[in-house]
Amino acid sequence: MMTFGSPEEITFEGVADFFTNIRRGVRPQDHEIQTLYNNYVRIGGTPLQKITCEEVALVEARLGHEYSVYFANKFSRPFIPDVIDQMEADGIEQCICLILEPHYSFYSVMGYEKFLESKQIQFLVIKDWYQEAALLNYWADEITKILNEEVKQDSFKVIFSAHSVPIFALDFGDPYIDQIFENSKLIAKKLDLDPEQYTNTWQSESDIGIPWIKPDVLEYLREQKEHPNHYIFVPISFISEHIEVLFDNDVECYELCQELGVNYHRPPMPNTDSRLIDALVNTVRANEHKEFREFFPEEETFDELVPSEETKNILDESQDLQMPEFVKKLIEKKGRENVKMPYLIKKMLEKAGKLPKD
Repeated sequence: MMTFGSPEEITFEGVADFFTNIRRGVRPQDHEIQTLYNNYVRIGGTPLQKITCEEVALVEARLGHEYSVYFANKFSRPFIPDVIDQMEADGIEQCICLILEPHYSFYSVMGYEKFLESKQIQFLVIKDWYQEAALLNYWADEITKILNEEVKQDSFKVIFSAHSVPIFALDFGDPYIDQIFENSKLIAKKLDLDPEQYTNTWQSESDIGIPWIKPDVLEYLREQKEHPNHYIFVPISFISEHIEVLFDNDVECYELCQELGVNYHRPPMPNTDSRLIDALVNTVRANEHKEFREFFPEEETFDELVPSEETKNILDESQDLQMPEFVKKLIEKKGRENVKMPYLIKKMLEKAGKLPKD
Protein backbone atom coordinates (compact mmCIF):
# COMPACT_ATOMS: atom_id res chain seq x y z
CA MET A 1 0.00 0.00 0.00
CA MET A 2 1.52 3.28 -1.12
CA THR A 3 0.78 6.96 -0.77
CA PHE A 4 2.35 10.33 -1.58
CA GLY A 5 4.15 11.06 1.68
CA SER A 6 4.57 14.18 3.80
CA PRO A 7 7.31 16.12 5.63
CA GLU A 8 8.89 14.07 8.38
CA GLU A 9 9.09 17.17 10.58
CA ILE A 10 7.38 20.53 10.26
CA THR A 11 10.48 22.70 10.16
CA PHE A 12 11.82 24.79 7.30
CA GLU A 13 14.43 22.16 6.45
CA GLY A 14 12.00 19.29 6.99
CA VAL A 15 9.64 20.81 4.46
CA ALA A 16 12.61 21.63 2.19
CA ASP A 17 13.70 17.97 2.17
CA PHE A 18 10.20 16.79 1.28
CA PHE A 19 9.75 19.48 -1.37
CA THR A 20 13.13 18.57 -2.88
CA ASN A 21 12.04 14.94 -3.16
CA ILE A 22 8.89 16.03 -4.99
CA ARG A 23 11.02 18.12 -7.37
CA ARG A 24 13.19 15.05 -8.04
CA GLY A 25 16.26 16.17 -6.19
CA VAL A 26 16.15 19.83 -7.20
CA ARG A 27 15.79 22.04 -4.13
CA PRO A 28 13.06 24.67 -4.64
CA GLN A 29 13.81 28.33 -4.01
CA ASP A 30 13.62 29.47 -0.41
CA HIS A 31 10.49 31.54 -0.99
CA GLU A 32 8.70 28.44 -2.35
CA ILE A 33 9.78 26.41 0.66
CA GLN A 34 8.70 29.20 3.01
CA THR A 35 5.23 29.33 1.46
CA LEU A 36 4.74 25.57 1.81
CA TYR A 37 6.15 25.63 5.35
CA ASN A 38 3.78 28.47 6.30
CA ASN A 39 0.85 26.46 4.94
CA TYR A 40 1.79 23.43 7.04
CA VAL A 41 2.11 25.63 10.12
CA ARG A 42 -1.29 27.17 9.40
CA ILE A 43 -2.99 23.74 9.49
CA GLY A 44 -0.96 22.50 12.48
CA GLY A 45 1.13 19.97 10.58
CA THR A 46 -0.18 17.03 8.61
CA PRO A 47 -2.02 13.89 9.78
CA LEU A 48 -1.44 11.99 6.51
CA GLN A 49 1.22 9.54 7.74
CA LYS A 50 -0.77 8.65 10.88
CA ILE A 51 -4.01 8.20 8.96
CA THR A 52 -2.36 6.10 6.27
CA CYS A 53 -0.71 3.80 8.81
CA GLU A 54 -4.12 3.26 10.42
CA GLU A 55 -5.66 2.50 7.01
CA VAL A 56 -2.90 -0.03 6.32
CA ALA A 57 -3.43 -1.72 9.70
CA LEU A 58 -7.18 -1.98 9.11
CA VAL A 59 -6.72 -3.50 5.66
CA GLU A 60 -4.14 -5.93 7.05
CA ALA A 61 -6.54 -6.99 9.79
CA ARG A 62 -9.30 -7.60 7.25
CA LEU A 63 -7.06 -9.69 4.99
CA GLY A 64 -5.97 -11.84 7.92
CA HIS A 65 -3.02 -14.15 7.31
CA GLU A 66 -3.48 -14.32 3.54
CA TYR A 67 -1.12 -11.44 2.86
CA SER A 68 1.92 -9.75 4.27
CA VAL A 69 1.03 -6.05 4.06
CA TYR A 70 3.72 -3.40 3.55
CA PHE A 71 3.46 0.39 3.47
CA ALA A 72 5.61 2.83 1.50
CA ASN A 73 5.66 6.51 0.55
CA LYS A 74 6.65 8.03 -2.76
CA PHE A 75 8.40 11.12 -1.36
CA SER A 76 9.14 10.45 2.32
CA ARG A 77 10.16 7.57 4.56
CA PRO A 78 9.53 4.70 4.30
CA PHE A 79 10.54 5.10 0.63
CA ILE A 80 9.32 2.57 -1.94
CA PRO A 81 12.81 1.22 -2.89
CA ASP A 82 13.67 0.67 0.79
CA VAL A 83 10.45 -1.24 1.37
CA ILE A 84 11.08 -3.34 -1.74
CA ASP A 85 14.50 -4.20 -0.31
CA GLN A 86 12.80 -5.34 2.90
CA MET A 87 10.27 -7.39 0.93
CA GLU A 88 13.09 -9.10 -0.93
CA ALA A 89 14.81 -9.90 2.35
CA ASP A 90 11.52 -11.36 3.60
CA GLY A 91 11.34 -13.66 0.59
CA ILE A 92 8.40 -11.95 -1.15
CA GLU A 93 8.03 -13.01 -4.80
CA GLN A 94 4.70 -11.46 -5.80
CA CYS A 95 3.33 -8.06 -4.80
CA ILE A 96 -0.04 -6.37 -5.35
CA CYS A 97 0.49 -2.60 -5.53
CA LEU A 98 -2.51 -0.78 -4.03
CA ILE A 99 -1.93 2.95 -4.44
CA LEU A 100 -4.06 5.08 -2.14
CA GLU A 101 -5.13 7.39 -4.95
CA PRO A 102 -8.35 6.22 -6.63
CA HIS A 103 -7.63 7.47 -10.17
CA TYR A 104 -4.89 6.65 -12.64
CA SER A 105 -2.72 9.48 -13.90
CA PHE A 106 0.76 9.72 -15.35
CA TYR A 107 1.24 12.45 -12.72
CA SER A 108 0.32 10.20 -9.81
CA VAL A 109 0.23 6.43 -10.23
CA MET A 110 2.97 6.30 -12.84
CA GLY A 111 5.14 8.13 -10.33
CA TYR A 112 4.88 5.09 -8.09
CA GLU A 113 5.54 2.68 -10.95
CA LYS A 114 8.90 4.37 -11.55
CA PHE A 115 10.16 2.84 -8.29
CA LEU A 116 8.94 -0.74 -8.86
CA GLU A 117 12.26 -2.36 -9.60
CA SER A 118 13.21 -5.83 -8.37
CA LYS A 119 14.95 -8.90 -9.81
CA GLN A 120 13.03 -11.08 -7.38
CA ILE A 121 9.50 -9.68 -7.15
CA GLN A 122 6.76 -9.67 -9.77
CA PHE A 123 4.21 -6.87 -9.44
CA LEU A 124 0.52 -6.44 -10.09
CA VAL A 125 -0.28 -2.72 -10.18
CA ILE A 126 -3.90 -1.77 -9.52
CA LYS A 127 -4.38 1.13 -11.91
CA ASP A 128 -7.53 2.69 -10.45
CA TRP A 129 -10.39 1.93 -8.07
CA TYR A 130 -12.59 5.05 -8.06
CA GLN A 131 -15.63 3.04 -9.23
CA GLU A 132 -15.70 0.93 -6.06
CA ALA A 133 -19.31 1.02 -4.82
CA ALA A 134 -18.30 1.46 -1.19
CA LEU A 135 -16.29 4.59 -2.02
CA LEU A 136 -19.04 6.07 -4.21
CA ASN A 137 -21.57 5.36 -1.46
CA TYR A 138 -19.32 7.04 1.10
CA TRP A 139 -19.28 10.32 -0.82
CA ALA A 140 -23.00 10.15 -1.65
CA ASP A 141 -23.92 9.44 1.99
CA GLU A 142 -21.76 12.23 3.40
CA ILE A 143 -22.99 14.81 0.87
CA THR A 144 -26.57 13.77 1.62
CA LYS A 145 -25.99 14.48 5.32
CA ILE A 146 -24.91 18.02 4.47
CA LEU A 147 -27.89 18.53 2.16
CA ASN A 148 -30.38 17.24 4.73
CA GLU A 149 -28.92 18.74 7.89
CA GLU A 150 -27.39 22.04 6.79
CA VAL A 151 -28.54 23.06 3.32
CA LYS A 152 -32.18 21.95 3.65
CA GLN A 153 -34.27 24.02 1.23
CA ASP A 154 -31.60 26.61 0.41
CA SER A 155 -29.83 26.90 -2.94
CA PHE A 156 -26.56 25.01 -3.27
CA LYS A 157 -23.90 23.75 -5.64
CA VAL A 158 -21.67 20.71 -5.24
CA ILE A 159 -18.13 21.44 -6.42
CA PHE A 160 -16.22 18.28 -7.22
CA SER A 161 -12.52 19.04 -7.26
CA ALA A 162 -9.40 17.05 -8.05
CA HIS A 163 -5.68 17.71 -8.06
CA SER A 164 -4.95 19.45 -11.34
CA VAL A 165 -2.45 18.13 -13.88
CA PRO A 166 -0.47 19.95 -16.60
CA ILE A 167 -2.33 20.25 -19.90
CA PHE A 168 0.28 17.94 -21.41
CA ALA A 169 -1.79 15.21 -19.74
CA LEU A 170 -4.12 15.47 -22.71
CA ASP A 171 -1.19 15.32 -25.09
CA PHE A 172 -0.30 11.92 -23.61
CA GLY A 173 -3.88 10.65 -23.49
CA ASP A 174 -3.82 10.52 -19.69
CA PRO A 175 -7.07 8.79 -18.54
CA TYR A 176 -7.19 10.79 -15.30
CA ILE A 177 -9.30 13.71 -16.54
CA ASP A 178 -12.02 11.49 -17.97
CA GLN A 179 -11.98 9.36 -14.81
CA ILE A 180 -12.55 12.44 -12.65
CA PHE A 181 -15.53 13.50 -14.76
CA GLU A 182 -16.95 9.98 -14.69
CA ASN A 183 -16.43 9.76 -10.92
CA SER A 184 -18.34 13.02 -10.42
CA LYS A 185 -21.20 11.86 -12.64
CA LEU A 186 -21.48 8.56 -10.75
CA ILE A 187 -21.81 10.37 -7.41
CA ALA A 188 -24.16 13.01 -8.86
CA LYS A 189 -26.39 10.23 -10.21
CA LYS A 190 -26.61 8.64 -6.76
CA LEU A 191 -27.62 12.03 -5.36
CA ASP A 192 -30.05 12.69 -8.23
CA LEU A 193 -28.43 16.06 -8.86
CA ASP A 194 -29.44 18.21 -11.81
CA PRO A 195 -26.54 19.28 -14.08
CA GLU A 196 -26.70 22.86 -12.78
CA GLN A 197 -26.37 21.62 -9.18
CA TYR A 198 -22.79 20.42 -9.56
CA THR A 199 -19.61 21.19 -11.44
CA ASN A 200 -15.98 20.09 -11.78
CA THR A 201 -12.99 22.21 -10.84
CA TRP A 202 -9.28 21.61 -10.24
CA GLN A 203 -7.01 22.51 -7.36
CA SER A 204 -3.51 22.36 -5.88
CA GLU A 205 -1.52 23.10 -9.04
CA SER A 206 2.19 23.81 -8.65
CA ASP A 207 4.14 26.65 -10.18
CA ILE A 208 6.44 24.65 -12.47
CA GLY A 209 6.29 26.92 -15.49
CA ILE A 210 3.68 25.14 -17.62
CA PRO A 211 -0.09 25.60 -17.90
CA TRP A 212 -2.41 23.37 -15.89
CA ILE A 213 -5.91 22.03 -16.48
CA LYS A 214 -8.55 24.61 -15.54
CA PRO A 215 -10.76 25.94 -14.05
CA ASP A 216 -8.95 26.25 -10.76
CA VAL A 217 -11.47 26.10 -7.93
CA LEU A 218 -10.62 29.58 -6.60
CA GLU A 219 -10.77 31.11 -10.07
CA TYR A 220 -14.10 29.41 -10.66
CA LEU A 221 -15.57 30.90 -7.49
CA ARG A 222 -14.34 34.40 -8.32
CA GLU A 223 -15.74 34.25 -11.84
CA GLN A 224 -19.31 33.40 -10.83
CA LYS A 225 -21.66 36.35 -11.20
CA GLU A 226 -24.20 34.80 -8.85
CA HIS A 227 -23.67 32.42 -5.97
CA PRO A 228 -25.97 29.91 -4.23
CA ASN A 229 -26.43 29.99 -0.47
CA HIS A 230 -24.15 26.99 -0.03
CA TYR A 231 -21.10 25.49 -1.73
CA ILE A 232 -20.26 21.87 -0.95
CA PHE A 233 -16.64 21.05 -1.79
CA VAL A 234 -15.87 17.41 -2.55
CA PRO A 235 -12.15 16.75 -3.23
CA ILE A 236 -12.65 13.32 -4.83
CA SER A 237 -9.06 12.70 -5.92
CA PHE A 238 -8.02 12.34 -2.27
CA ILE A 239 -9.06 9.88 0.44
CA SER A 240 -7.27 11.22 3.53
CA GLU A 241 -6.88 14.57 5.24
CA HIS A 242 -3.64 16.28 4.30
CA ILE A 243 -2.41 19.67 3.15
CA GLU A 244 -4.27 19.76 -0.18
CA VAL A 245 -7.56 19.38 1.69
CA LEU A 246 -6.83 21.06 5.01
CA PHE A 247 -5.23 24.14 3.42
CA ASP A 248 -6.36 24.34 -0.22
CA ASN A 249 -9.98 23.64 0.68
CA ASP A 250 -10.49 24.38 4.38
CA VAL A 251 -8.43 27.57 4.36
CA GLU A 252 -8.37 29.02 0.85
CA CYS A 253 -11.83 27.96 -0.32
CA TYR A 254 -13.35 28.66 3.08
CA GLU A 255 -11.90 32.16 3.25
CA LEU A 256 -13.07 32.97 -0.26
CA CYS A 257 -16.57 31.72 0.59
CA GLN A 258 -16.53 34.03 3.62
CA GLU A 259 -15.56 36.88 1.35
CA LEU A 260 -18.35 36.01 -1.08
CA GLY A 261 -20.95 35.57 1.66
CA VAL A 262 -21.55 31.89 0.88
CA ASN A 263 -21.69 29.00 3.33
CA TYR A 264 -18.74 26.60 3.04
CA HIS A 265 -19.16 22.85 3.50
CA ARG A 266 -16.86 19.87 3.00
CA PRO A 267 -17.70 16.27 3.85
CA PRO A 268 -15.09 14.56 6.03
CA MET A 269 -12.45 12.65 4.14
CA PRO A 270 -12.87 8.85 4.15
CA ASN A 271 -9.71 8.42 6.30
CA THR A 272 -10.25 5.21 8.29
CA ASP A 273 -14.01 4.93 7.76
CA SER A 274 -15.17 1.33 7.37
CA ARG A 275 -16.63 2.14 3.94
CA LEU A 276 -13.18 3.13 2.68
CA ILE A 277 -11.66 -0.04 4.14
CA ASP A 278 -14.41 -2.00 2.37
CA ALA A 279 -13.45 -0.30 -0.90
CA LEU A 280 -9.74 -1.06 -0.42
CA VAL A 281 -10.28 -4.71 0.50
CA ASN A 282 -12.78 -5.16 -2.34
CA THR A 283 -10.20 -3.69 -4.72
CA VAL A 284 -7.60 -6.22 -3.61
CA ARG A 285 -10.10 -9.06 -4.01
CA ALA A 286 -11.12 -7.88 -7.47
CA ASN A 287 -7.51 -7.86 -8.68
CA GLU A 288 -5.73 -10.63 -6.79
CA HIS A 289 -6.06 -13.25 -9.54
CA LYS A 290 -4.74 -11.04 -12.33
CA GLU A 291 -1.29 -11.47 -13.83
CA PHE A 292 1.84 -10.68 -11.84
CA ARG A 293 4.86 -9.73 -13.92
CA GLU A 294 8.33 -8.32 -13.75
CA PHE A 295 8.30 -4.54 -14.02
CA PHE A 296 10.78 -2.48 -16.04
CA PRO A 297 10.43 1.17 -14.95
CA GLU A 298 12.97 2.55 -17.44
CA GLU A 299 11.06 1.00 -20.33
CA GLU A 300 7.49 1.41 -19.09
CA THR A 301 7.47 4.92 -17.64
CA PHE A 302 8.50 8.32 -18.98
CA ASP A 303 9.07 11.91 -17.91
CA GLU A 304 5.48 13.14 -17.75
CA LEU A 305 6.56 16.78 -17.27
CA VAL A 306 8.06 16.95 -20.75
CA PRO A 307 5.76 17.34 -23.77
CA SER A 308 5.70 14.69 -26.49
CA GLU A 309 8.17 14.87 -29.38
CA GLU A 310 5.49 16.22 -31.71
CA THR A 311 4.54 18.91 -29.25
CA LYS A 312 8.17 19.87 -28.64
CA ASN A 313 8.65 20.27 -32.39
CA ILE A 314 5.61 22.54 -32.58
CA LEU A 315 6.86 24.56 -29.63
CA ASP A 316 10.26 24.94 -31.29
CA GLU A 317 8.62 26.13 -34.51
CA SER A 318 6.29 28.51 -32.73
CA GLN A 319 8.48 30.61 -30.48
CA ASP A 320 6.47 33.69 -31.39
CA LEU A 321 3.28 32.21 -29.98
CA GLN A 322 2.20 33.13 -26.49
CA MET A 323 0.67 30.44 -24.31
CA PRO A 324 -2.94 31.23 -23.43
CA GLU A 325 -3.45 32.61 -19.95
CA PHE A 326 -5.73 29.74 -19.03
CA VAL A 327 -7.32 26.95 -20.98
CA LYS A 328 -10.49 27.60 -19.05
CA LYS A 329 -13.08 26.03 -21.29
CA LEU A 330 -11.08 22.97 -22.27
CA ILE A 331 -12.86 20.47 -20.12
CA GLU A 332 -15.45 22.57 -18.31
CA LYS A 333 -19.02 21.32 -17.82
CA LYS A 334 -19.36 19.12 -20.91
CA GLY A 335 -16.11 17.22 -20.43
CA ARG A 336 -13.88 16.78 -23.45
CA GLU A 337 -15.86 14.38 -25.61
CA ASN A 338 -14.95 16.37 -28.71
CA VAL A 339 -11.54 17.58 -27.61
CA LYS A 340 -8.88 15.35 -29.14
CA MET A 341 -5.82 17.38 -28.20
CA PRO A 342 -4.92 20.24 -25.87
CA TYR A 343 -6.27 23.60 -26.96
CA LEU A 344 -2.75 25.04 -26.83
CA ILE A 345 -1.40 22.37 -29.17
CA LYS A 346 -4.33 22.68 -31.54
CA LYS A 347 -3.76 26.41 -31.92
CA MET A 348 -0.06 25.89 -32.50
CA LEU A 349 -0.80 23.32 -35.19
CA GLU A 350 -3.19 25.77 -36.84
CA LYS A 351 -0.57 28.53 -36.67
CA ALA A 352 2.02 26.22 -38.22
CA GLY A 353 -0.40 25.37 -41.07
CA LYS A 354 -0.60 21.72 -40.03
CA LEU A 355 -4.31 21.85 -39.20
CA PRO A 356 -7.16 23.73 -40.90
CA LYS A 357 -8.52 26.55 -38.79
CA ASP A 358 -12.02 26.19 -37.34
